[in-house]
Amino acid sequence: MKSIKLAFFQYAVFHHSPEENFEYIRQAAEHKRCDLLTLPELFSCGYAFQDKKQLAGFAEQLEQSRTVQFLQQIARNIGGAVSGTIPELGRNGEIYNTAVLVDKNGLIGTQRKIHLPNYEKQFFSPGDDINVFSVTDSGIKTGMMTCFDSWFPEVALIMRRKKAGIILNSACFGGNVTPQILPVRARENQTFVVSCNRVGSEWFGEEEEHFCGMSQIISPDGRIITSADNREWWGEADVDLDEKPAFSSLICRDFEAEHQKYKVTLNREDG
Repeated sequence: MKSIKLAFFQYAVFHHSPEENFEYIRQAAEHKRCDLLTLPELFSCGYAFQDKKQLAGFAEQLEQSRTVQFLQQIARNIGGAVSGTIPELGRNGEIYNTAVLVDKNGLIGTQRKIHLPNYEKQFFSPGDDINVFSVTDSGIKTGMMTCFDSWFPEVALIMRRKKAGIILNSACFGGNVTPQILPVRARENQTFVVSCNRVGSEWFGEEEEHFCGMSQIISPDGRIITSADNREWWGEADVDLDEKPAFSSLICRDFEAEHQKYKVTLNREDG
């Protein structure tokens, strides 16, 4: 049996205040121990921006990112790895909503958000690649989705085909659709899923948007192991990575062979 501890921390992200967010996360994780911790989408700066210029003030090149350095400290303190999304500044000035996976030694891997809601298309460029990463000291294959990515089965399926046993989903949502979709992603791919949404609210012009929490840790058969409501919440669960879904032998002996009947690829735009 290969047991690890998965965790998420959903909280009300401080608007445009990385230092306040860093300190709040630091305090919450101070006495915690886990193998994989997931934070919300855009946890360092919040979700609402007036324009791309304002967002650019928070975008970072990953090679010299103070947020990655901060996550490295958190990873060292919890004894594992940590993930969440930050605004990444690309080489040509484009900005991506990028999930980062960091351990005590630094950046393990990144995943740029592929599917952007209309609001985000004003600010971010979409990613065009899908990868999974081995978490240092454990060899766990881990993939990362960001919020709306989870609505598209192909994203998780490509990660599964690359041997992901765990998929992390950082999010900023206010409705109840994504929490219903995520157990399906876990079940159809027979992977653990950890979702971390935020709570609180932000102002988009004159309209206030509320975020609903409802973060989850989900087993490979779609069973919700741990879930949160709409309050601040540290959720965690010890899971057995060798766990097999109870339904799989009843349906067919080889789920992988059934999946292989379909060709799934990610198209990339030229240039």
